[in-house]
Amino acid sequence: MPGLNTSAWQSYVLGPQTADVHPVQAEGRGEVTHPQSLLKSHGPATTLTTKAGGTPASVLLDFGKEVGGTPYLDLTRVTGSPTLTLVTAEARQYIRTPASTTVSAAAATGATQITLASAANLETGNSITFTPATGEPVTRTITAFDVTARTVAVKPALPADLATGTAVATSPGAPSSDESRGLAGVGGPDTFQPTGPGRLTGGFHGGFRFALLTVSSPGSVSLSSAGLDFQAFRATPADYQGWFLSSEDDLNRMWYSGAYTLQLNLKAPGLNGLPDARIYDGAKRDRSIWTGDLLVQIPTLLTSLGNAGAAYVKSSLDVLLATQRADGAFPGSPDFSKRTSPVGSPLFYSNNYSGYGARAFIDYFRYTGDKTYLIAALPALRKELAYNDTFLSADNLVVSNDRDYWQATQTGEVTKYSIDYYILLKEMSWLERSVGSAALADTDDAKAEAIKAAVTSKLWNPQLGAYGQSSAKADVLVEDANALALQYGFVPEGKEAGVLAAMKTLWTPYGAIMGPGLQDPTGHTIEPFANGMETAGRFAVGDTTGALDLMKRTWGPMIDKKNPLYTGAFWEFKNSTGGVNRATASLAHGWAASPSVQLTEQLLGVEPVGAGYQSWSIAPHPGSVRWASGAVPTAYGAIKTEWTSDSRSGRFALTVQAPEHTTGTITVPVGRTSVVTINGRVLKDIGPEAKSSGGYVTLTVPGGTYRITVS
Repeated sequence: MPGLNTSAWQSYVLGPQTADVHPVQAEGRGEVTHPQSLLKSHGPATTLTTKAGGTPASVLLDFGKEVGGTPYLDLTRVTGSPTLTLVTAEARQYIRTPASTTVSAAAATGATQITLASAANLETGNSITFTPATGEPVTRTITAFDVTARTVAVKPALPADLATGTAVATSPGAPSSDESRGLAGVGGPDTFQPTGPGRLTGGFHGGFRFALLTVSSPGSVSLSSAGLDFQAFRATPADYQGWFLSSEDDLNRMWYSGAYTLQLNLKAPGLNGLPDARIYDGAKRDRSIWTGDLLVQIPTLLTSLGNAGAAYVKSSLDVLLATQRADGAFPGSPDFSKRTSPVGSPLFYSNNYSGYGARAFIDYFRYTGDKTYLIAALPALRKELAYNDTFLSADNLVVSNDRDYWQATQTGEVTKYSIDYYILLKEMSWLERSVGSAALADTDDAKAEAIKAAVTSKLWNPQLGAYGQSSAKADVLVEDANALALQYGFVPEGKEAGVLAAMKTLWTPYGAIMGPGLQDPTGHTIEPFANGMETAGRFAVGDTTGALDLMKRTWGPMIDKKNPLYTGAFWEFKNSTGGVNRATASLAHGWAASPSVQLTEQLLGVEPVGAGYQSWSIAPHPGSVRWASGAVPTAYGAIKTEWTSDSRSGRFALTVQAPEHTTGTITVPVGRTSVVTINGRVLKDIGPEAKSSGGYVTLTVPGGTYRITVS
């Protein structure tokens, strides 16, 4: 094992070493010379030449992973009057869009010009295939097209008549952007009309791996360099205040991919026309603050970047406060849809997402201990809690008939909605006891327990051996509600194994589906946001093996560099075959980053108990992992820990370094005949501060250094 002060983890850091980022691969199409010179910015100039009627010269630049910022081109020579276009995409499959249309006027044998229903996504030099209702497809080459007349010229001439309505498709398609400018307010194609040598700078592009440069009209350009001014948060190893390393390479790569995802989501002060810092949901789309995403983003950011991340969290929470409605509701997104203004506008998405907003403030306090900020925000949080309370029925169940993270409206007494409100009440109770009113905390606790009793008595389905989706769909097994039920103690005693088994029926090779027949509006059935709930639930009841298995199914393909959707970051959602269904799907989305914080808090085992880690818990869940080490930033200094585990022999060794002025509990797994030592002293000599229960020994200690062995 490398040790508490190792630098071995630094090789996993994904951020670029400098802000000047260059592609790692270049591929020419058409008349292109020396495209590989663009990789190193030296050697013979890269020249792209487009001739009338020929294939437009283009170079596809691959940066190897997701980047964000402003691309640039250094031109050394321009011949003629060429038009340059530059488009970006997170996945190569979306950097071009093939035409898909029909013949709108019959064409006779021998024709070289055909009228189409649409001229969208045509490009000279593409293959065009006409597929009649009967007979063989005919493939030709596009030599010209007229967007206004919707005509396309082809060669050679048609060998047979084409009827109106004949299907038409092209390959490889025309250059296209996968960005959503209407939502993000940035992105879209860059168009240049160069007249001589010099640097061309494109617009801001929030997240992409691929850039396609095309000379789209006759002329020639020569380039000495192409690259990107990286404008997301560029974290080098020196910027990481927290780190993680284990005996399993794939888990290590997941942790740093999650951290990198968050860095790509950060909008720096002054960028995109806004003076403040913000945490956006995705690098490319929506580029908005979303409360549900913050539930994953805040702990991930604060356990990796510490104070540097805290400034982004606090600034984003300020935007939520500024847009809170008079009735107490927080918007699901306070800055949605930036098509007309970088400020966007508040979208009041659902009562659930309003509650997520309140929980985001509590998470900020839990990880930072920023008492002054939370005391100031407390009246707004109480107001939000009162708003959420209006959806509680006389039966102590939430009835809101609105939508959650997968966008579909759910009616009746929805199991997850009631559990979500329970979680909010318990977190508010913790907050009230920390900085507010003990009496209000008691009230919140009592209401939460009444909700738990109602959920257990009314929504548990004995036939499923689990919770159903809602009172209206009691027989639909859902992942999210049952995952939260495991994590927060809603499962009837002794029924945990049955729930775990039921949830496993939802697993696929690519992750767990939400439930039978459930999908978002674009057909995605696997939501990493919900899969993160399930891995948390499995960790909570001791199913480390299941948690890591699901983690590897869901996020393993995302860290596979051979996967065509690889970006080095985590994806928003998946379809039933492990891909995505639309070009605008986000492949660097913060709500998918749960492996990072869960590996820190569950596998490594370090969690905050009191605000800012004034009190903490260290309780590793090793499973089959042989060793792990890491550091967690706190308001009092870093907590460092490392452990080794041999499940066959039962040997376990743990070293903890915790800062002064803190207290915590250290929990280690033991067997019936285990001998436990703490700093060389046998456990039986330790005294009342050590307690044994359920196969674990827990020691309550002040900050300091502890070496614990189990043999």
